[in-house]
Amino acid sequence: MGYEQAVRILQRLEEHGFEAYFVGGCVRDWLLGRTVHDIDICTNAHPGDVISLFPDHVPTGLKHGTVSVKMEGKLFEVTTFRTEGKYEDYRRPKDVRFVSDLKLDLQRRDFTINAIAMDLRKNLHDPFHGRQDLAARLIRAVGDPGERFREDALRLLRAARFAAQLNFRIEGRTLAAMQEAAPLLGRIAVERVREELNKMLDSAYPQRGFEIVRETHLLCALPWLSELFANACAESWRLIHLRTLAQKWALFFFAARCSAAEARMVCEQLRMSKRDTNEIGLFVECLQELKPQWDKPEKIGWGKLLVQRGFDVCANLDTLLQACWWRQRDGRSTRELERTYREMPVKTEKELAVNGRDLQKALDKQPGEWIARVLKHLLEQTALHGLPNEREILMEAARNEVMRNEY
Repeated sequence: MGYEQAVRILQRLEEHGFEAYFVGGCVRDWLLGRTVHDIDICTNAHPGDVISLFPDHVPTGLKHGTVSVKMEGKLFEVTTFRTEGKYEDYRRPKDVRFVSDLKLDLQRRDFTINAIAMDLRKNLHDPFHGRQDLAARLIRAVGDPGERFREDALRLLRAARFAAQLNFRIEGRTLAAMQEAAPLLGRIAVERVREELNKMLDSAYPQRGFEIVRETHLLCALPWLSELFANACAESWRLIHLRTLAQKWALFFFAARCSAAEARMVCEQLRMSKRDTNEIGLFVECLQELKPQWDKPEKIGWGKLLVQRGFDVCANLDTLLQACWWRQRDGRSTRELERTYREMPVKTEKELAVNGRDLQKALDKQPGEWIARVLKHLLEQTALHGLPNEREILMEAARNEVMRNEY
């Protein structure tokens, strides 16, 4: 976390006559007893003062008053107290003005629970009663909620994401303003939307975020996504029983009744990486093939799946199945997967006594897709049906397979 290093930054600023505070999410999480990941610092020192006091720095956002200070190998954002000018793109202010009053700086922040500052002596500066809202488990916009969302439309999703992470409710005026401002999300880069959705799906209470998205029609500007969230809402609680984001997105798409092709298309629209898109699409494809019913475990024939998909994909698929069956899960499919894999005499094509080059040379054929198909056939026969893994026997089986299918 780097708390000791951050303390030294505050101490040096105070030693030189400046005010300095921990601020925002780190204070919120300290007060809630949650793990703190990033520590942000605000100060009345101007960027030039910060640069002169901390030669080891990165000028990450001088225009907006932010200097990244390096202390013992850790980076901390140190930002000058500021107010912000008019927002012209529903995301960033056109200009900022440095100020000396901490309250003016806290006033520009999104939600009261993120508008708390704490000094070195752990004195809190909380002009907007964020601590009170923490106790009430409420997310409330600082000042006029409509204005906050018009300034930065991504705050709409941040509100839903914080609710999902903290299991908080959203205060009534803030919730009403979210519904009214929802169309503004269409102005936000889809990559930023995706990152907030990633955090929501990966939260401790995803169903809370899904309910808010549905209730406020928050994704109305992205209708191709809005309907999926509505469809998947009832099963969103299952996401906490999955390990990876790829698994969570795959279960989301399955719950939303998406085909693998539709899931891949949405991944591409969200500008996910090709690797993530392919992984999620593969998991959805497997779920669609098996068609598990919610909370109704059934026997899975892992043999062919292990040959076709490999152990890693099957292990991920089993985790997804356990989430699908969570209320009645019994672990049978996991034990069956492990037993089937353990008893397979040959587990991968690399373990076969022949390879693609051997097949091409022995059968005197041009390279092509037939090689992959024949190797897959040989793996299935040796792994599951007792064909000996011996070169001559495999070659004969390969010839018969080629003749039978006229590759």
